[in-house]
Amino acid sequence: MKRTFYLQDDQSNKFWNIECRGNTIITENGRIGAKPRLTQKNFESPDAALRAVARDIHEKRKKGYLEGDASSLPPHSKRLPPRLVRINHDDYKARYVGKLKDGSQFFLTFPFEPRLEGRKGGNYIALYRFDEYGALLEAEIFDEKQEGLTTESAVDAFTERLLERLGPHTFQDISVTPFSVSAFGLEFGLIFDPGDDDTDDAGEDDDDDDDPSIWVTVEPGNYMAFYPPWDGEYDT
Repeated sequence: MKRTFYLQDDQSNKFWNIECRGNTIITENGRIGAKPRLTQKNFESPDAALRAVARDIHEKRKKGYLEGDASSLPPHSKRLPPRLVRINHDDYKARYVGKLKDGSQFFLTFPFEPRLEGRKGGNYIALYRFDEYGALLEAEIFDEKQEGLTTESAVDAFTERLLERLGPHTFQDISVTPFSVSAFGLEFGLIFDPGDDDTDDAGEDDDDDDDPSIWVTVEPGNYMAFYPPWDGEYDT
């Protein structure tokens, strides 16, 4: 049976199909809407071919490919959100990013709401877990005030307990899909900002070939702002 995948975001617009026929694998790939490139590989046995199919699909999904029919997708735009944003482990805002033994990923971070323009303000601790392909599995968000975390040492101890609860893990770079969740009346997550959709005097959109100013920001607080090519670099 043929399985079809695609990767469409601000950087990519391509498809990949794979089919196993006995001990032969046939793949098709290319830009969505263009003529496909065909590749054929032969293996010692049907079982070996099936194992190769599973490995290839796994690798494509790690790159952000989704399973589905690319023919129903909208036209490509550079204002589409990225499929994956890399977060590079560092000693600053990305101290607590990494992976668990099962391949799932985590990001423990400290969102905040400034006390401005009538906002009550607040400090939070957020622990996000993702599957090995970057999709959000779980979001736990804690209000430091409600948890009684009134000192830096108390926040540090609470953070360590959350990390211990994860089980064995390593701090390392991760790649995850933008997302948002609601808690405490606020929007939390890695949230895509498509930027300003400027128009000219005639009311027509600017040339989409120009690189738009798009971001994925860690919210609330906008304290990490990722940008194309989504390679882990961020502004603060």
